Amino acid sequence: MQIRRKAAGLVAAVGLAGGTLLAAAPVQASGTAQTPGSAERAGGDRVQTAPPAPAGARADAGVMATSPRVSPAAEQIRYVTSNTDYACSYGRLCTRVWDPVVGKWKIFDLYVCRTYSLSYWNGTGGYVNNQTTGTKAYYYNSSGGVIKTSTALDTSNSYNWTPVWKIKNC
Repeated sequence: MQIRRKAAGLVAAVGLAGGTLLAAAPVQASGTAQTPGSAERAGGDRVQTAPPAPAGARADAGVMATSPRVSPAAEQIRYVTSNTDYACSYGRLCTRVWDPVVGKWKIFDLYVCRTYSLSYWNGTGGYVNNQTTGTKAYYYNSSGGVIKTSTALDTSNSYNWTPVWKIKNC
């Protein structure tokens, strides 16, 4: 898994355009209780706006890339384009990562209390923790250490997924 993960980081971060090698560096993570581009909607849904595509992202990069995924499967997976609002239903941890295969943001709605293994999650994305009050999500590195704890109603529109290997949403 470790070798495949590192190789995926190279594939997702590097693109080839007309014989010129392009690379994008990840942005450092940050998390706040309420970030710009995040709002609450009636019914308990939280809405976040997907940012522009990551620097260096190319529409034709999918030829060399692999789509991000989780195991076990998420309750729902959907795609949004840049500068588009999307809702995170109450009781969910919604995570957003760039999918270089389709050139859109891929949203994973994590609902069932599990530990999810991440594959091909590289670079900056975001999350909306819209779980029930008091519920915490834990983000783990390759050694199994907790690198982030997110409490209910915590959101981030700019979180670096590269060091995250697993998420436990409860």
